[in-house]
Amino acid sequence: MEFAVLLMVVIVLGLLGWGMYRLMKRRAASSPADAGQAEPHSLPLDDSTYRVSYAPPEFEWSGTTTGALPVKILTYKQYECLEDARYGFRIVGVPPTERKQPQPHKTRAHGLKTVASLKKHGFLEDDGEGGYLITDRGLNALEVCSVRY
Repeated sequence: MEFAVLLMVVIVLGLLGWGMYRLMKRRAASSPADAGQAEPHSLPLDDSTYRVSYAPPEFEWSGTTTGALPVKILTYKQYECLEDARYGFRIVGVPPTERKQPQPHKTRAHGLKTVASLKKHGFLEDDGEGGYLITDRGLNALEVCSVRY
């Protein structure tokens, strides 16, 4: 009987010790960031700082465009269109029923409204052959505008 009580006390103390260990470990992991005492390079970076681009260098924003952009938020369709243009595709505006139709090499079809909107804001420019290419302002929009899904 005494052995059973002693065993229960050891188990309870072990569980309490383990719980305290877990609690202290969790607090130690979060306290430097909460207190603002961590080194700037050791803070975890938010998702927006992780930019991996596979676009050719000529399709990266030059950093020279100045002035405020006409929009702060891109729709998902606008973002998708600008991304296609960024990766070197020629953009054509088509009615929704024709969007899934095969396109010539290095050409992507997007909705008429989407393309017209991006052209109106200066993010796309006419290539003289019925298609559109991304402008430096469009590359800037990809960098700074948020996306509404």
